[in-house]
Amino acid sequence: MSYFCRIFVFVVISQFFANLVLAKESLQVVTENWYPYNFQNEHGNIVGQSTDRVIQVLNRAEVDYSLALYPWTRAFNLATSSPNVLIYTILRTPDREALFHWICPLADKNIHQLYRLNSRNDIKLETEQDIKNYSVVVTRETFLHKLMLELGLSEEHNLHLTADDDINAALFLAGKVDILPAFESAINHVLDAEGLNRSFIRPVLTLSANHYPDYCMALSKSTPINLVEKVRQAHQRISS
Repeated sequence: MSYFCRIFVFVVISQFFANLVLAKESLQVVTENWYPYNFQNEHGNIVGQSTDRVIQVLNRAEVDYSLALYPWTRAFNLATSSPNVLIYTILRTPDREALFHWICPLADKNIHQLYRLNSRNDIKLETEQDIKNYSVVVTRETFLHKLMLELGLSEEHNLHLTADDDINAALFLAGKVDILPAFESAINHVLDAEGLNRSFIRPVLTLSANHYPDYCMALSKSTPINLVEKVRQAHQRISS
């Protein structure tokens, strides 16, 4: 093989491995519809408080990424089964601890209030122990799903599970369930979009802040550690 042929082969191989390295620097970013942290606006763009911070961190880290919004179960399954996946906004609960590389905090904590229709004067909640006496709707496999089970609700009896928060709100506003756990800003956003007066619903109880862990972003466990550290360091620089 001539000298120039050897040089050509060397350049091609070097470029091939360089491209492999660059490919490892790319992340698939997934999230769900969860106002005000991550949601799709009227133009079809994925926006929100957490979305802004994730994009800021990845740009600082100089990491390429794609961004997609899915039902929570699909997003979570992707993040637990594939490498190079970043999921947000995710609560750092003990049962999830070993599944991810965690980068926290991502966003300030909001605490859910429990709402009833204003017309439902029969619904009385004085403590969290009273919740199990009513029907509640939450998104499947979320923090709230597991919390409601811990508070005594049953999927066979009074805990209704759906794919996302939009379905939850629709069922609640139609009177199909008694109680909707929601952030004040999120349910007001829905009421405004539906042209409903905010007096149409009433908060009856606020969940205890003691239930709530950090709101985070997390990378799939099989993501290369050098990429994890690159994102973590960018987050630290922005947060400091």
